[in-house]
Amino acid sequence: MQTAYLVSSMNRLQFDGSDTSLIAALFTSSFVHRLQLKRFSILQNIDRVLIIGAGWVGRQVAARLAMSGVTIGLIDRSSLVAEQAYQWMQTCVTQANSPLAPGSHTEPANYLGQPASNPSEASIAAEAFDRPWLQFVSTLPAMQDLTKEQLHQWQPDLAIECVPEQLSLKKRVLRQLSDLLPDKCIIASNSSYFVPSVLSQFVRLPERFAHLHFHVPVLRQSVADIVGCSQTRPEVLQQLRQLAERIEQYPLMLRHEHPGYVFNWLLQAVLKAALELVALDVVDSDDVDRSWKAVTGMQVGPFGMMDQIGLDVIDQVLSNARWAVPPTVSQEQLLAILRPLVEKGKLGIKSGAGFYDYQKPSS
Repeated sequence: MQTAYLVSSMNRLQFDGSDTSLIAALFTSSFVHRLQLKRFSILQNIDRVLIIGAGWVGRQVAARLAMSGVTIGLIDRSSLVAEQAYQWMQTCVTQANSPLAPGSHTEPANYLGQPASNPSEASIAAEAFDRPWLQFVSTLPAMQDLTKEQLHQWQPDLAIECVPEQLSLKKRVLRQLSDLLPDKCIIASNSSYFVPSVLSQFVRLPERFAHLHFHVPVLRQSVADIVGCSQTRPEVLQQLRQLAERIEQYPLMLRHEHPGYVFNWLLQAVLKAALELVALDVVDSDDVDRSWKAVTGMQVGPFGMMDQIGLDVIDQVLSNARWAVPPTVSQEQLLAILRPLVEKGKLGIKSGAGFYDYQKPSS
């Protein structure tokens, strides 16, 4: 990446071919690059975060961050929605049985209807619930009413777009943010399906852009998917990783972009197969869920999962599938993962080892 930058910088410089001129050109391009590094070498903590989109996901992301002492500015194209999100947090704090209430250290169940984590593993440190975390949250003017001066005065370290999965909407929001935010502010997308290379083209200075994807319910211990585009600076990914760790979400650092990240890619295969069974009139949705729950022992089947996620979100993901072109994987590539284990007699639980080791350590 740095080499490419130096080459592009040299192409913009004029030199006559002499050694002196070449050295001067290299020095100048290197100096420009160091300035670029300085501008984006922002390794201080992320303490002030803008959440753009105060819907069901955005308000949960805001609450999770605020519980860890991060100052939050909630923005929506509707000031009413932003205010409703704040009121939702207030209600959650005052309800005794709410996972957001002070002194309540329980967690919501996940998509699969299972407890979110081992009882011995608190999703958020108990003291986090007892802090007056709502003081860290405020609502800002509607997106269309914000000015550059207002956002610069607010001094955000990070802006996370949590708007619906509509490309035209994300395009408009990311372009607005690029124009309004200070250059040093990281811009992240919480997109569930679009890959960074699709959205980065709408961001000015894409080297500060990456995806930081949370899983609903955000209030439980889970993973946060983190991945950049080809221009993303390593410092940006490192800061997002530190933020995920701070709020006790495991930072799942993808080696390269992939639609749906990890869990969503696995989940969409299950949900799509469930819809296909109904579309082909093999069984109805009740029997799909009955089969899934009986065999897996899980409390919720694929159609129940879709209800929990939101049918509007499922509709958006299926509609946007045409924008995602996952790499083709051959049967041989899949078998190349399995066969070395099979040839060593590692067949899984029945042989005592497979992808994992199931043999009890000798006493």
